[in-house]
Amino acid sequence: MGKTVIKCNLSEKSIRKAIQELSQYKQDLNRKIEVFTEKLAQKGVEIAKMNIGAYDAIYTGELLRSINYEKGAVIQNGSKYIIYTNCQYAKFVEFGFGAVGAQHPHPDTSIVGWKYDVNEHGESGWFYYKDGEWHWTKGFPSRPFLYETAMQLTGEVVKIAKEVFG
Repeated sequence: MGKTVIKCNLSEKSIRKAIQELSQYKQDLNRKIEVFTEKLAQKGVEIAKMNIGAYDAIYTGELLRSINYEKGAVIQNGSKYIIYTNCQYAKFVEFGFGAVGAQHPHPDTSIVGWKYDVNEHGESGWFYYKDGEWHWTKGFPSRPFLYETAMQLTGEVVKIAKEVFG
């Protein structure tokens, strides 16, 4: 964005001009904040999709296709975007489940309420029917693609800010 200098003396005309320049500066800044936050969201979606691939969490492609972003609630003098998935099983990929998930839990231990072996199958595991076949599992480890996206996106903030604000 560079250095913006608004000069003013004590004349009425000069003060009005300075107020007008400040108003324009604020509008430009708010527009750039909007661009900045949207670029962060776009990058976040890109990173999340790469993380899903890196975890080999692509079965039908539904999870991969469901990662997106949208504009969030209006913030005074700011902008908010949300990266989300509406895939029904995304939480099981992120946090893991069953006995295997309990042995390899999500890295963010501050998240409360997630239970790994809710039906207490333990090491015996369980069978489930999918795509015309029976399958057996003891669960899956956490594959924290969104958690890692947040960590990686933090490293992109300065780069994207320099791009947008100059």
